[in-house]
Amino acid sequence: MSNQEEYTQRDLLLEQARRLTEEQYRYYEPTGKGEEFIDEFASGENFIVLYSAANGVGKTATCVNLLAHLFWNTGENQYFNGELFKKWPHLKRGRIVSTPTSIEKNIIPEMKTWFPKGRYKTGKGNKKFESIWKTDTGWDFDLMTYEQDPMEFEGITLGWAWFDEPPPQAILKATISRMRKGGVVIIGATPLSGSAYLYDAFAKGNIEIEITSQETGAVMKHERKIAYIEADIESACREHGIRGHLRHEDIMNMIAEYSEDEKQARIYGKFQHLVGLIFKKFNRKVHTLPAFHISHKDYCVYEYLDPHPRNPDAILWLAVDRKGTKFVIDELFIKVNGEEELAEKIKAKASQYRIVGRYADPSAFVQNQHDRDGKTLADKLADYGLTYIQAPKYRTMADRRIETALNYIEINGYMQKAPEVYFFDTCNRTLWEMEHYRWQEYLGKSADLHNPKEKPVDKDDHMIENLGRALFNEPKFIEYKQNTGLIEKNNYDPYE
Repeated sequence: MSNQEEYTQRDLLLEQARRLTEEQYRYYEPTGKGEEFIDEFASGENFIVLYSAANGVGKTATCVNLLAHLFWNTGENQYFNGELFKKWPHLKRGRIVSTPTSIEKNIIPEMKTWFPKGRYKTGKGNKKFESIWKTDTGWDFDLMTYEQDPMEFEGITLGWAWFDEPPPQAILKATISRMRKGGVVIIGATPLSGSAYLYDAFAKGNIEIEITSQETGAVMKHERKIAYIEADIESACREHGIRGHLRHEDIMNMIAEYSEDEKQARIYGKFQHLVGLIFKKFNRKVHTLPAFHISHKDYCVYEYLDPHPRNPDAILWLAVDRKGTKFVIDELFIKVNGEEELAEKIKAKASQYRIVGRYADPSAFVQNQHDRDGKTLADKLADYGLTYIQAPKYRTMADRRIETALNYIEINGYMQKAPEVYFFDTCNRTLWEMEHYRWQEYLGKSADLHNPKEKPVDKDDHMIENLGRALFNEPKFIEYKQNTGLIEKNNYDPYE
């Protein structure tokens, strides 16, 4: 070996050693779920990316390395080769927001561990910690805390933001409004109490919204670009995860010390406000479908009405196919001015389907003593051509029937047993109730003195009640009879 070759080989070894100590981000390997989060960010297709992760998964390190490859991407790390790492289309100005403790004890130390040495400058500004950061590649960002006034988050235009742990809603909205020239918001959180609004706002993923112009009245449609990734603690396990870093024994030791209320978030990365959910098996990725055409030939449809004097009236339409699979295909959740308007709204929806049965809550068949005509709601709707059969109040058994219909078995990504019921992703009210219907719980110290309650929270459950009755009826597929009065010919009473 020549002196020149020996010198070159030595230089390569020295450079490799330098990189291992001074540019660790080059060699970072995310877990499988971390890779999924990075890919959703880098695709350029999402405005908000929510990474709901259990404690110990390494979400802070993943977010720090995401930023490192955004600032100093060499293209050498296979996990950071997505579109946005190659070409960033937004402003290079950003913001990191978290609690003061997390910023000082977690985020800043992680950045100093993974960021390349000597390639950034920091300043404290008016903070106790290094709150102003600038890189030698033209990126700059500040660090702010959740203790600051939301008004402090207004002002400058940003191209990216990272929230570490669930942010207060006002601060999140103020920061999102800073993306007026485009950008990406990432949220890495263990969703403990106080984060329910994040679930309602972002866990649905992409949904289409309508915005009405105040000037012209024109309706504009827009699809929200949101990605939602859940990571449980086992995703970071050396034995059971992909590129995990935690020993299984250590994971089990942690789990053993968590309270029941904490396990939802700290172990499974699920939102803690969903503790006590009745339908734990419900999963949007499994049970929801894009809406498709419900033909008269291949589907019959059942209609269920749950009326209320003060709350909105709830109407649900359930389709059944030849195989007996059920689909929640449509809904109404509305306040109306009288029975005529209610009938018109129902008819407008129902006209699309082959209705073979209509059922209503028993309250629809109770006479109103203040009504001069002495008619029930069912009587009045019948005057408008809507004839309903009285449904029962078997609530507990109906809830169990929903639970059975939701059940599925999935092994290694393959569906071994499919669920009995699916939901169109356009049925927003029904989906919301499925994800919020929970058991009553004792609060505070009294929770330790009682067994769990056996009753659901009697609130926001109107579509659940409709669905439970529909499934409890065991609705059957009825063949299409062309040119007949379908609802009269095919209607049947399951209680006879």
